[in-house]
Amino acid sequence: MEVLAFDLRSSLGQFRRPDTTVTHATYPFITRTVLSGLLGSILGLRVLDGENWLGLQLLSPVRTITQQMSMLGKGWVSGGNLQFNRPTAIELVVNPHYRVYYSGHHLAELIEFIQAGRACYHTYLGSAFCLAFPKSVATMEGEELSPETGEAIETVTVVPSHAISRLIPRPGATYGRVGGMHYQYLGNREFAGTVNVIYERRGGRLAFEAASPTEWQGPPCRFLRLPQSGGIVICLW
Repeated sequence: MEVLAFDLRSSLGQFRRPDTTVTHATYPFITRTVLSGLLGSILGLRVLDGENWLGLQLLSPVRTITQQMSMLGKGWVSGGNLQFNRPTAIELVVNPHYRVYYSGHHLAELIEFIQAGRACYHTYLGSAFCLAFPKSVATMEGEELSPETGEAIETVTVVPSHAISRLIPRPGATYGRVGGMHYQYLGNREFAGTVNVIYERRGGRLAFEAASPTEWQGPPCRFLRLPQSGGIVICLW
């Protein structure tokens, strides 16, 4: 299975949680739907159609700050009143740095665009003031794994919680869980499915015992070993 790896890095990111209105809280890292939108922007697509498998590796610790932002001129907040100027608390991800793994319907096009540094539209991490420019890392062949129930796996990427039977703690590691992420954007502000994700807050590896795929209550996942990258294991979903 061929996989494209590329890096995303910026000074700020903002991946607003849909259940926040008065304040703008953020997810701790880029979501699958935001990442799909970014890939769509590269290719000039409104919706990333076809079969798409995405994996995310955190290359920097998760750190957020909160500050006040003026909503002056934001008519969608104030019911059309462009003089509205209420300070709003907004949470931001600081110095986000990710390695993204992609395989799927648009692989050949994305390899061409990202290696050439091209994009049809601006690419950013959640909000227009968080510009980010994809940097190609490599294309490689991945060996697909079929872990048995209870088998120990160590991966460098975040992992949907339904694929994990038991987390294997590592010394010094700090773990987090993100619940209720949208899984797929359908267009016209409509989404399909949700997913819960486990991650190591400093970007370290996750070790866990696999759950049986027959018992998964969430989107499908695939585990790949990448011999060209030292044999690391990634999770695509």
